[in-house]
Amino acid sequence: MELRKECPLCGEMMRLKIREQVDYIPGHSQTVRREIKEWICPDCDYFEEFEEDAIEPAESR
Repeated sequence: MELRKECPLCGEMMRLKIREQVDYIPGHSQTVRREIKEWICPDCDYFEEFEEDAIEPAESR
């Protein structure tokens, strides 16, 4: 299932992009990995953070 929503700037459909970010802790050999979710518009390069509570459940028909 691919999630989409409308871009507030150009009106095209944005896509949910999931990527992993690796942060290095200075002075240590430890790394911290985080999953980053962002809405990205392929037409105008607008992006915003994904919010879990903003997903509305699909209506049953």
